Amino acid sequence: MKRKTPTEPDEDSQSTLESWRLLFESDVYKNDLDALPGNGDPVFGFEVEWDDLAEYDGLQVKFSENMSSTLFCGNQVLKEQYTDRNMSTRPVIRVINLPDNRAYEVSELRMRDRTRLLTFDGVVVSTSPIIGWLKTSVHKCNDCDSKWSVEERLARPREKVKYCRTCLDIILSNMDAKKPKSYHKEPTDISMVAEENYYEDVQYLEIVSPLMLENGMAENGESFQVVVFDEYVGQYAKGDCLTINAVVAVDPLINRDFIRDTRRMIFLRAHSVEEGLSNHVEVEEDSSEEESLS
Repeated sequence: MKRKTPTEPDEDSQSTLESWRLLFESDVYKNDLDALPGNGDPVFGFEVEWDDLAEYDGLQVKFSENMSSTLFCGNQVLKEQYTDRNMSTRPVIRVINLPDNRAYEVSELRMRDRTRLLTFDGVVVSTSPIIGWLKTSVHKCNDCDSKWSVEERLARPREKVKYCRTCLDIILSNMDAKKPKSYHKEPTDISMVAEENYYEDVQYLEIVSPLMLENGMAENGESFQVVVFDEYVGQYAKGDCLTINAVVAVDPLINRDFIRDTRRMIFLRAHSVEEGLSNHVEVEEDSSEEESLS
C-alpha cells in the first residue's frame, strides 16, 4: 500500500499557526508590519517580545518545549503577512528580551545544558570569514520524476539519499497484487537538483563574557563559539558587546585525531542578538576602602 502523506498540518500545528496569526494581527504587531519593516532586504529579522508569547494560547510554552516546529509555524504566518503587503523580503522571527531566569554565565555552561535556549552577555574577540552552508538539498528520481527535499545539519556530512520513496512504494504495493510484475527498475536512480538547493549564510564569532575578562579567564585564550545566521552575518566586529539568545549545542573537537572521537565541545547556536550587555552588572569598588588601603 502506498504511504499516505498528510496534506494539512496536524491539530497541534493548526493551533500553533492560529496563535501566531492572532499575535501578528494584534494592534502592536499589525502596526509594526504596516510600517513595512525590512522592505527590499533579502532577509529581515522581525523581533517579537518574549512576554507577548504568553498571551496567545500557550505559545510561550510551545516555544520553550519545541522551539523548531513552533518557529517553523510562526515563520510561515509571518511570510503570509509580508506577502499580503506585497513585500518579497524573507522575514525571520527573532524572540528577544528573554526572562531573567534564562540569563546564564557562558563560562558555567556544561553538557547538561545542551538544547536549552538561554541568554548570555558576550564580548566579541574575533570573527570568522563569511561562509554559507547547504541547509536543504533537493533530489529527483530519474525514473518517475518525483522530487523531494532533505533538511541537512550544520557541520555534518550531507545526508545520503539511497532510493526514491515513490518507486519503492510501487514495488512494495505490486508485491501484494494478484499478478505481480516480474520486473521493476531499481528505485535507486536518483540525482541531486543542485540549482534548487537552498543555502544559508553563516558566520562564527568567538566571544568571552565580561566575567571572564574580570577574572582573567580570557587572558588564557579561553573563549566560546557562537554561530550566527542570515541577517546577523557580517554585522559584528571585535570589541562589540552583545546579548546573545542562543540554543546550547555541541560539536566535535577541532583537529580531533580520529573520526570516531566521542569528545565534544559546547557552542552557541544564536537565535537572536541584541546590542549591549543586558545581564552583566559592573562591580564597583568601594572608594572609602580604597582610601583606607592607601
